[in-house]
Amino acid sequence: MTAVPMHPEPTTDPQTVRWVIPAGTLPLVGPITGAPSALGTMLHSGPIAAIEVEPQAVLIRLAPDHTWATTGPRVRDALGTALGHPHQWRPATAPTEDDLLHAALQDVLNGPAGDYIRSHGGEATVVSAHDRRAEVRLSGACTHCPAADFTLHSRLDSELRKRFPALLELRATKEPGRRRSGPAWLPLRRRGT
Repeated sequence: MTAVPMHPEPTTDPQTVRWVIPAGTLPLVGPITGAPSALGTMLHSGPIAAIEVEPQAVLIRLAPDHTWATTGPRVRDALGTALGHPHQWRPATAPTEDDLLHAALQDVLNGPAGDYIRSHGGEATVVSAHDRRAEVRLSGACTHCPAADFTLHSRLDSELRKRFPALLELRATKEPGRRRSGPAWLPLRRRGT
């Protein structure tokens, strides 16, 4: 069995760590009620209060009477083993293909591709994710940007296909933006005319 690469990231909650994993490692998203091996035992017997799967991460929240300094190494080892058995994870509710597409698209928009759009004064939000087709709304600077289509296909579409290879189409709608009132240009008169 090949080890799945993972690394921890802190969250705003000191009891919760986000374990980043490769996209597509687990075939589910959302809260987990059961996990393989020691990770499942830890979820049911105490040290772990909750587990939630994202498209590229597993969030693990420890019970209040446990700390990452003391319990972290055991959780890391248990998670590493459990990731080698992706079909033994049990979600609280079975995700649909639409749920997986929506989660993958939201993950793309929360990551570097979305950061790129935001760094240029734009914003992209999920409109729909259905039947292997997704739609985002572009707003802000994206509304009148001539490069919006390029960004949609070169950044968003390519990243989304890595996380959801069955994607048939990604399209965008542009939010009508307010027309900027430009500066008032005053006619210049030459002296002596």
